[in-house]
Amino acid sequence: MNTPIDPIDGPLPLLAGTPLRALRALPPRGFPAAPPPPGLPTEPAGPPAPRILSCLDGGVLSVGLAGEFDHHGCLPLRALLDDGAALGARRLVLEAARVTFCDSALARLLDRWSGTGRSWELASASRAVRLLLDLWARLGRAAGPP
Repeated sequence: MNTPIDPIDGPLPLLAGTPLRALRALPPRGFPAAPPPPGLPTEPAGPPAPRILSCLDGGVLSVGLAGEFDHHGCLPLRALLDDGAALGARRLVLEAARVTFCDSALARLLDRWSGTGRSWELASASRAVRLLLDLWARLGRAAGPP
């Protein structure tokens, strides 16, 4: 039997005489989420999302990193560095002691930052970051602090 099914995310029907404030208080349509079966992990699979904290003061952009920074994880960091440069930051101080994984995308971002006459320094670094920067320098790249 074919019956139309209302989409869960569809608009609520407007009830005549009902104030808009009351409509917002209605519970969402659809079924409540079922609890996961016992024994299954409740957290999403995959690596944790990278975390970035930043502060811009007097031309110095201070950035703290935690988590994994690959090509996709570096996208928010790249946007942050672009915004910092647009706001006048000339120096980058990077605190990367809590980075658990990083690849050449992070080194390329640091090269990109220093390639336009800006400087950067490493306040602290995890083993993964130190290994990456050491390898990058051995390959003849410019990803070391100036």
